[in-house]
Amino acid sequence: MDARGGLVPALWSGTSTAVKLLIASLAFAGAYSGVEATRGDAAPPVSAHAPRTVVLSARAMPAEETRVPATGVISVAAEPGTGCVRTYRAQSVVESGGGDAVLYGWRLQRWSATGREWLPYTASATAGFAGGDRAVTWQPRIVDNPGLYRVQLAVNGKAVVSEKFRVSC
Repeated sequence: MDARGGLVPALWSGTSTAVKLLIASLAFAGAYSGVEATRGDAAPPVSAHAPRTVVLSARAMPAEETRVPATGVISVAAEPGTGCVRTYRAQSVVESGGGDAVLYGWRLQRWSATGREWLPYTASATAGFAGGDRAVTWQPRIVDNPGLYRVQLAVNGKAVVSEKFRVSC
C-alpha cells in the first residue's frame, strides 16, 4: 500500500475538524460580543428611577469623628490603617416613616472598566428596626484591590447609591 494514500485522508479529516472548530469559535465569539454590547443598555440609568425616600451622597468625614451625618446623607471614611488592607466606615441616618418597620442592607460596588458597569464587591446581611429614625453603620473591607467604588444602601427595597470614591494602595 502507498504511504501517501493513507496520509491524504488523515490530513483532510484533521483539516476539516480544524475548520469546523474555527467556525464554531467565531460563531460563539460573535454571539458573546453581541450579548456584551447590549448588556450595558439593559439597566436604566440611576437618574431614571422613581423618587426615593432616602437621598444619599458621599461626604468625606474623618473616621475618628463620632458625629452622625444628617438625615439622608451617607458618609464614607477610611479607618486608620496601612498597606492594601483597608476598612471603610459607611454611615447614614434612616428615617422610619412614622415608626414603621424598616429593613435595610448595604452593598459595596466596584466599577468594571471592561464591562462598563458597577459590579457587586461585598454586601452586608439584611438588618432592620422599628421605631424612630436611626443611625446605621457598616464597615466593609477592601483587600489589595484598587479601583473606583461606591456604597449602596437599600431601604425597604428602594436602593440609593453614594458618589464614587477611589481606593489605592
